[in-house]
Amino acid sequence: MRGIRVFGVVLGSCGLIIELLAPCASAKRILAIASIFPLADLVAQVGGDRLEVVTLIPSGASPHTYEPTPEQVRRLSQARVFFQVGLGLEFWLDKLVRAANNASLRRVDLSQGIETLPTPFAELRPKPTQGTQREHAQEAPQSSKEPHPKDAHRQEGADAHYWLDPLLMQQVLTTIAQVLRELDPEGATSYTERAKRVRAELEELHQEILQLTQGLQKRRFVSLHSAWTYFAPRYNLEQAAVVEPFPGREPSPRYLAELAQLMQREGVGAIVLEPQLSPSAAQALARETGAKVGLLDPLGAPGIPGRDSYMALMRYNVAQLINLLQ
Repeated sequence: MRGIRVFGVVLGSCGLIIELLAPCASAKRILAIASIFPLADLVAQVGGDRLEVVTLIPSGASPHTYEPTPEQVRRLSQARVFFQVGLGLEFWLDKLVRAANNASLRRVDLSQGIETLPTPFAELRPKPTQGTQREHAQEAPQSSKEPHPKDAHRQEGADAHYWLDPLLMQQVLTTIAQVLRELDPEGATSYTERAKRVRAELEELHQEILQLTQGLQKRRFVSLHSAWTYFAPRYNLEQAAVVEPFPGREPSPRYLAELAQLMQREGVGAIVLEPQLSPSAAQALARETGAKVGLLDPLGAPGIPGRDSYMALMRYNVAQLINLLQ
């Protein structure tokens, strides 16, 4: 396609995935946009060459701190369908959709039908209306073994990181295929067949992770934020605490000191970083506790070797986590 400027492109049997950084047009393909790369990759695998699939959030950015650009507003105005994680992750989306003013855009919340889990450590998150003093007073790290107040769950809602569970992604796959069949009945057979193949790959991935993690002696880790809420219990692992109760906002020195005490008291010696968020607080915690540090990636992106598809991303994360916990 002449005149298209992109930062990351994946071409192949799974179709076309483009990070949304510049306009591009295709009269022959349905333009589908997904908020994050793991969703975009599944959409592309099901859609094949009948779709042009765009990832809204660019490589290196986090949905927790993302700010849409005018160029992305314009691109969304051209799209036929938008696939979102839902559960409040894309808190900026309503404003973006209004700005795009695309009456024919279909929004698909892929969390519908997912058996969600409550946001862990929700009671640690500062509320927007609270002042600094009250925020710090609430910041007291707790082990994941401790119960979380039901009112905190109601207030904070369900955790949004279900895409890191390959079994739940099979449900997501079903929704994607159904939506594409409705948008493009002529491609229904293709979408169904491709979804069937992807489902088998997701099941194979799940079984592979079960085998790889079953022999681990150490199963607890501290994460930078609560990205592994679904993944960890699926494979009998434990996200014991978080460095940043509110993603993108560094915790107070008091919180870090209490978290260090918790880790030492409970023998948690592993900290998981993420490429989309600052590592400084987690690195300070590692220096204080002597914990090992490893990099896991909840998002991936086109053009990153070993993390440029959903399947590859999950295998990368499992390998990194096993190395960290051993």
